[in-house]
Amino acid sequence: MRLDVHGLRVAATGDWPEVIDQLRLDFAWFEDTGTAGDPAVAITIERGRPDFASFGEVPAAFVTPRNVVYQLDGRTIVDYRGQAVSVLDRATGSLRVRGEDPDLVHEAAYHYVLSRVGEHLDSSGLPRLHALALSGASGAVAVLLPSGGGKSTLALRALRTPGVRLLSEDSPLMDRRGRLHPFPLRIGFNATDEVELPGAKLRTLERMEFHAKVALEVESFRDRVESEPQPLRHLLIGSRTLGNGARLEPLPRRAAAGTLFREAVVGVGLYQGMEFVLQRGMRDVLSQAGPAATRAACCAALVSRARVWRFTIGRDLDRNWETLEPLLR
Repeated sequence: MRLDVHGLRVAATGDWPEVIDQLRLDFAWFEDTGTAGDPAVAITIERGRPDFASFGEVPAAFVTPRNVVYQLDGRTIVDYRGQAVSVLDRATGSLRVRGEDPDLVHEAAYHYVLSRVGEHLDSSGLPRLHALALSGASGAVAVLLPSGGGKSTLALRALRTPGVRLLSEDSPLMDRRGRLHPFPLRIGFNATDEVELPGAKLRTLERMEFHAKVALEVESFRDRVESEPQPLRHLLIGSRTLGNGARLEPLPRRAAAGTLFREAVVGVGLYQGMEFVLQRGMRDVLSQAGPAATRAACCAALVSRARVWRFTIGRDLDRNWETLEPLLR
């Protein structure tokens, strides 16, 4: 598998082709069919029992909800509940993932790719925004909702609406000109959500922290992806209710500051791979000041050119979409 994500070349090899193919499907939009040049990110997938004894008595550096992280001789060792292990060579950025559970090995590799891609995008001036982004007749509409808030459901509904195109279901890219760039990955949704796309290609995602989801492959909606950056016209601050109603209410631009800080500058809801980023304690925390400044500048550019709305959504999915859709005409 080879990828080219805005100039970051990624390759995955190994003896578990089914897992490597899962990665290829995840990032199908960025698949690179060329073979020239060495990748900046090299991942090796190995099928087999992790050999933790070979590392010796190494104290844990820190613990996350997903794993336990160790540091040893220029390597970062990530233990996934004793069922899989990732070994990162910090000098080369290469990663070796080994385990017997294909879902766990796949997710570990997927997370590492996302972590390195996010780091590269920050340094390229194209940081991610945690939002659903759609494009219509006059530009982009971004809906900011927390994880589990309903972005995927709205995205599936958008794909059934003529004239509406998708920039990203979860993490479009921002720039300093107030535009959103496409960043389409697989769309993960709950099994109870309806998919009414002809020939939809689906697979089940078993996740280490959360319940399983169904993934809609990029190939199923490739022709509905907006390929060019779009100026942001409407920024929606989403909130949920238990009722069936849905409504849009205009807000002053300053009302978006707190939500943008959380969903873009800090990046709550965006996987950032702290187990790979935090290698030197407080020094690594302080090193994130530069990316945070870039993210803040892009947020300021977005909100200066967009109308800001409070978007209240309820349990009636059709009403939610009927309230949002006029902004895309």
